[in-house]
Amino acid sequence: MTPCCRVYRRVLRTERSRAAGVGPVCRRRSQPRTAVRIPTPTPDHHIDGQTELPLDHHQPTLWSL
Repeated sequence: MTPCCRVYRRVLRTERSRAAGVGPVCRRRSQPRTAVRIPTPTPDHHIDGQTELPLDHHQPTLWSL
């Protein structure tokens, strides 16, 4: 008797699948899906390697002119 998948009753070809009793497609389908990680955006005004200078209150700015 040939070992078959417990889910779809297909013939299991590899030793790993025979030991688990489930084929590779069924194993992938039974695993929970992981959430896709989206990197957090960096602010538009930030440039890597650039230091931001502190702004003194009495120092004129373009907006105060």
